[in-house]
Amino acid sequence: MSESVPVLDQETIAKLRSLNRPGKTDLVAELSELFFKDSPSLLETAQSCLESKDYDNLYKAVHRLKGSALYIGGAELGALCQQIMAAAKDQDAGTLEEQMKELRPAYDRLSESLNKEIA
Repeated sequence: MSESVPVLDQETIAKLRSLNRPGKTDLVAELSELFFKDSPSLLETAQSCLESKDYDNLYKAVHRLKGSALYIGGAELGALCQQIMAAAKDQDAGTLEEQMKELRPAYDRLSESLNKEIA
């Protein structure tokens, strides 16, 4: 993944935090919880679709993951998902194999950054 794409976009985090209201749960923490709840199954689905060469459902799973990641500021993961979606659309098995190897590490980096952000 490109060094120029941050793992976590601080501008997005700042915008989300600007929406916080006194006495309410931190919006970044709340959205992170939803991300952590939904994203593991999307990762599993994407991987199993890759293995079965089900490129349409791989595209759909990664599209959902991209949206969730970008919503909470996961710029790096979002950019990688976009690349994977393009390869899935083209049914480019070789490129998909390589890009999917990067998916879990990018997810883990985002998870670590979010956990630091909400700690």
